[in-house]
Amino acid sequence: MEASVDREARSPRDYFELFQLPADFDLDAEDLSRRFKVLQKQFHPDRFAGKTPAEQRVAAQLSAELNAGFQILKDEVKRAGFMLERQGVDLKVLEREPVDGDFLLQQIELRESASMILSAEEKQRDPQAVAALHESTHALYDEWLSAFRRTIADGELESAGRAWVKLLYLSKLRAELPPVQALETS
Repeated sequence: MEASVDREARSPRDYFELFQLPADFDLDAEDLSRRFKVLQKQFHPDRFAGKTPAEQRVAAQLSAELNAGFQILKDEVKRAGFMLERQGVDLKVLEREPVDGDFLLQQIELRESASMILSAEEKQRDPQAVAALHESTHALYDEWLSAFRRTIADGELESAGRAWVKLLYLSKLRAELPPVQALETS
């Protein structure tokens, strides 16, 4: 796989700079949230109601950028994609690249398990099977998240890109899984 790097295709705003955070994958979620609230309060469009139309537009645009930046930075997979984009990687090209066969096989098996669980009526679902599926999916997600952390820190954009694509698959699967119910004890 060739990770396409286009230095001109970067996002128009560097959200790490916007929130005055170091451009590291791992960030303090509470600190990000605190910074977002302070900036959003400072630049909320309602505070500019009596200002000139130009100032109102700037406030509205900045508020929208703050919201977009917060949504991206608070989500690990979106943040990973953003970090790749900051390095000039074209995410659309990465998404079209085929994934390796072993990973694809894992996805098929996990999705078949999920399909079997979801096809049962909610009350008939085996809570242990649901929990096991969550565990398997979570373990794979953590594995590829660690791979992304390591490779992006080392500047290995091609490997980081492959890890990001796998995180996309896994985060979608995780979102589709039924919730884990408390196991009944007799």
